[in-house]
Amino acid sequence: MKLKEKILGVLQTFKKSIGKFPLTIISAIVLTVIYTICLDNYSIETTTLTNISLFIVIFASSTFLIETVLETKIKKKIIYYIIAAIWATVLTYAVNIEEGLLGMSNTIFLFKIERFIICYLIATIVLAIYYNYKSLNKTFEQYVTSTFVTIFKTSLIYGILAIGIAMITAVFVYLILDGESYILVARMEILLFGVYYIPTVLYSFYDQEEEIGKFAKIVIKYVLGTLVIVAFAIIYMYIIKIIFLRDIPSNLIFRILSALFIIGLPVWTMILSFKENTTLDKINRKLPLLFIPFIILQIYSIGTRILSNGITELRYLCLMLIIFEIVYIIIYLTKKEKVSRILLVFLALTVISTIAPYINMFTISNLSQYNNLKIYKQKTEYSEEEKTKIYGAYNYLRHSSIEGKKYIENYLTKDDEELIKKLKNSGTKKSDNGKNIYVDKDINYIEVEGYKKVYKIDSYSYNSSKENRTIDETFSNIEINTQESNYSIEANILPLINEYVNHENEMNNYSEENNELKLDENKKIILERLILEYDDTTKNVSYYNMSGYLLEK
Repeated sequence: MKLKEKILGVLQTFKKSIGKFPLTIISAIVLTVIYTICLDNYSIETTTLTNISLFIVIFASSTFLIETVLETKIKKKIIYYIIAAIWATVLTYAVNIEEGLLGMSNTIFLFKIERFIICYLIATIVLAIYYNYKSLNKTFEQYVTSTFVTIFKTSLIYGILAIGIAMITAVFVYLILDGESYILVARMEILLFGVYYIPTVLYSFYDQEEEIGKFAKIVIKYVLGTLVIVAFAIIYMYIIKIIFLRDIPSNLIFRILSALFIIGLPVWTMILSFKENTTLDKINRKLPLLFIPFIILQIYSIGTRILSNGITELRYLCLMLIIFEIVYIIIYLTKKEKVSRILLVFLALTVISTIAPYINMFTISNLSQYNNLKIYKQKTEYSEEEKTKIYGAYNYLRHSSIEGKKYIENYLTKDDEELIKKLKNSGTKKSDNGKNIYVDKDINYIEVEGYKKVYKIDSYSYNSSKENRTIDETFSNIEINTQESNYSIEANILPLINEYVNHENEMNNYSEENNELKLDENKKIILERLILEYDDTTKNVSYYNMSGYLLEK
């Protein structure tokens, strides 16, 4: 095929996408143009840009569903477009009210409006994709494969165009604009993404490849499929290792298995569309069944964390993923021809997680952490595990939503809060290699009178046993890095470190009021965090990590 024909094909696809999703694509283009203009333009207020972006995203998600479901002409869709615009306006206005941007109370809503918007966006997109699938005369496996191949081809073309445009624009800036305004390269890339890539990807869910080429088949079946099977084999080897060596599963195993399912599900679904009976196909058909032991491992992994520290939003989502996996496997084993309903299951779990009263991830997480916080008043002496639970619950709730903060306000006094902060894992404790000093101080404000600059700083080092650097050698001339590029200083912070070592038995109280060190007449540091591991006998430092602030006159 000639280059001219390829270009005409790309333009034809773009034209068809506009014909099918006119307002959705126009919305994407408008938003792209706005961000292209505002990329380095600070005259537009952040709030205004946020509101415009939010309105367009909500409106575009609504029109995507409307234009997917309704096959009528634009004139007959106008009423739906007007409703979509009003709906997007209402939700955008509601966000402003809740965040107090209009000077109104931010407790006006029973639940966060942002949660509802996230749920709404996911719902419209999933329903549009599901309707597209149902409207085509294809199996779910064929639909997933065709969509993947179409998006893959689109991405290849987009990648080539992105590289070409970046090179041409960079040359233009260098030769014509004398090396100024390289921001033009970023502007052109944003335009390409919004004007070409987004419209063609949206159209990929509607206009499908009729035949899957040999190259796509090789990539899906023999490359991706083989990689997934090898990953399964490695996990089974790991399970055997756990059983024979009686090891405790790694904390990373949940993430690995979740990633394997998320990647493996579309891969083995696509391979099923080829309807062949090779050894690879037979193994592929068994992968959902072979994933069942992995679910047990996931339940153990996330279950131990929940039992130790309670439920958080992330752990709640982990549980939802496990439920999703179980439902998918049940559908796959009982009614394989109905496996497309997993999209509706995903939608239902999204609604439950975000906006369902009493059982959404935010409410459940707050209640779980509140139960951990109750330990504080149920006892007077706490184990290390209980201290971790109490402080963890307090820290979670005070950084949580309004609902979470209310639990603290209603249950704790200011004195209680101060005492809980001192339960934090701060102090000196014995380890197999010696001693550890851990300091982590909340700094709400810094007194800067007499100083002109404040830098965020950090310094860290891991010394091998061969180096044998003592505390004196390590901290008498330490390199302190700032977030300012190419600016760091060398300083003697040994006096402060020695004070921490000398007050190891009263670290909580001492570090609360003693975290500053004057370096010279023009500089001082304020320590926010310190982790120090050293040998109690030789004073050799094995590891340290510190951060804080540097004040400079």
